[in-house]
Amino acid sequence: MYNSIINTLFNLFDTTNRLDILYKEEFGDILKDYSYTEMHTIDCIGKIENPNVTKIALNMNLTKAGISKIIKKLIQKKAIEIYQNPDNKKEIYYKLTPEGQNIFEKHLIMHKNWCEKDEAFFKNFTKKDLKIMYGILDKYSKHLQKRLENIKDNLK
Repeated sequence: MYNSIINTLFNLFDTTNRLDILYKEEFGDILKDYSYTEMHTIDCIGKIENPNVTKIALNMNLTKAGISKIIKKLIQKKAIEIYQNPDNKKEIYYKLTPEGQNIFEKHLIMHKNWCEKDEAFFKNFTKKDLKIMYGILDKYSKHLQKRLENIKDNLK
């Protein structure tokens, strides 16, 4: 039974990744040039106040080194730019360029469309079913987060 559940989860992850690719195509060429992580980094920069490498890494649960690599790519793609607070020239922050803002907005619309389409599916379940489903998925997510933390700790 456990193997069936795990296989179903792998199929779910694979399907959501393929759906993500198709949703990108709906929005034209602009989103095709950005990876999943790059789009979510843009999303993070668009949502948090004074985003720097540390805040972005914490928000996305990635390493600062990993975020730094993504940041370099996004600067090269002209989606984000560096700025500094006049009161603190030491700290480096990032903001969206007009290109990055366009991606940010299209990404929000993509997520909104995704949620609206899935809402019809979830309306087929009772509140009790949804509560059970949420509880299981939330516990599994926390389990995976702990595994991720253990792997990170072992790599140090």
